Amino acid sequence: MALAHDLYGTPASRLDSFVAQWLQPSRKWKEEVLEVVRTVEQFLRQEFFYWERGLDQEVRVLKVVKVGSFGNGTVLRGTTDVELVVFLSCFHSFQEEAKQHQAILRLLRKKVCCCQDLVDLGLSDLSVAQGVPDALIFTIQAGETEEPINVTIIPAYGVLGPSVPNSKPPPEIYVSLIKAYGYPGNFSPSFSELQRNFIKHRPTKLKSFLRLVKHWYQQAHHPGPGRPHPQCGRRVQMGHNGSESLPVPETGLLL
Repeated sequence: MALAHDLYGTPASRLDSFVAQWLQPSRKWKEEVLEVVRTVEQFLRQEFFYWERGLDQEVRVLKVVKVGSFGNGTVLRGTTDVELVVFLSCFHSFQEEAKQHQAILRLLRKKVCCCQDLVDLGLSDLSVAQGVPDALIFTIQAGETEEPINVTIIPAYGVLGPSVPNSKPPPEIYVSLIKAYGYPGNFSPSFSELQRNFIKHRPTKLKSFLRLVKHWYQQAHHPGPGRPHPQCGRRVQMGHNGSESLPVPETGLLL
């Protein structure tokens, strides 16, 4: 990728070319990653989950949403992370999600281990990563390039229902969120479609600008020796919770 001074020395009239040449992923890479994502989504949608203890109902996947920079169209070249939010039928409230979150993650981990399609793609590094909220992470290979793709799956309560771009949720949704008394950021994935759509449907010029901002941030604030690395559990973190130093996943931010 271009060095920071290349960006600083690029005139405004050449910024579009700079983004296209250095920051936008190749079409081949995007196609390969999308094929990986389709395999994961197919697995999730076709499975019917049962939990042996503490969950006495069938669990269906209502919707799978690509979020983060890959989902909203601002992913940088060289990025190897894809984040998926999975809305499940067993969550009927924020409180239920908080109560059953760990059980669902354990169940998803068990099912992923048995998915032959994912195993055939070189499934590895499967684990539950602590974060805000906790998530299932694993690595699989992307097509002919065989580049490792780090996949993050976050189960969530589908509080918004059928998503309509630019629609405003009713106020009672936020009332129920306040009454849930959750840790800050724990329920952010439930609103990930709003965050994604805020950018996804914006003009290409704005997305190019966001790519430039992220590239500048990575170059200007790349951690050196002795500084904490912004990546935790193979999930790209764009920030940290100041009070607890907890990593903030991309579902907690707009970029």
